[in-house]
Amino acid sequence: MEKGLNLSLTKSLADFEALLDKAIESISSKKLSIRHDLDNGNWKFQIGRYVEIIDDSNNEDDESDEAIFWIGLDWESGEKREPCLWLEFDAGTCPAKYWDKANKLVGTSGQYCSKIDFEFVQAYMSAWVHFYLNEEYLGKFYDENASLSTQKEILTGFINEVLGKL
Repeated sequence: MEKGLNLSLTKSLADFEALLDKAIESISSKKLSIRHDLDNGNWKFQIGRYVEIIDDSNNEDDESDEAIFWIGLDWESGEKREPCLWLEFDAGTCPAKYWDKANKLVGTSGQYCSKIDFEFVQAYMSAWVHFYLNEEYLGKFYDENASLSTQKEILTGFINEVLGKL
């Protein structure tokens, strides 16, 4: 059994990206691809990556059918600074048909999602819908004895659940 990534200590972007690639490869409900040409230096994020959902249902080369989201690791604000794993849709990059669905999910939860919330930052005139991994799976994901296959399974399930709602 291959030992999992000790993400809470190393916070290694390369390790997380490799794990995300493996999770994306195993997801069949949507066609996903990594988007490399966006700026990873955004102030808001510590570790993460932009991902596209490619919707081939209309069989056209229309870039507006690509929903861009960000999946990342971070530490929650506050005194405890607990680790979190989240997936985030940005109003500025997400096409309206996906944004509308994501926005309607605010306040709900699921098997993997503990909370779905909305954030608007007036200073930047930006809005995001955040999906957070629930505590049960988060504990298993960050466990120092976690296996790589467990972490991949959790990440895959989390992404699939969110995409299934869209």
